[in-house]
Amino acid sequence: AMTDFAPLIANPKSLFLGAAAQLGIFVAFTGAVMMGMGPRLAASIGIIGGADGPTAIYVTSKLAPEYLGSIAVAAYSYMALVP
Repeated sequence: AMTDFAPLIANPKSLFLGAAAQLGIFVAFTGAVMMGMGPRLAASIGIIGGADGPTAIYVTSKLAPEYLGSIAVAAYSYMALVP
């Protein structure tokens, strides 16, 4: 209820960026599960599909801490390449 929708109303195309991030999460999660990974690891990989590095590191530290190093490198490499 407290969300400010002014930027979205000013630039409606930004809605597609949010939708693409959500789609990326589900595509990455589904792909990881189809490759035989467990749901906890797949969830950690899926968050990277949402283009959110810090959240990916936090989720991985809770769900699959043995993969924290690999996912941290992937998440921060991705964030460094975006600009």
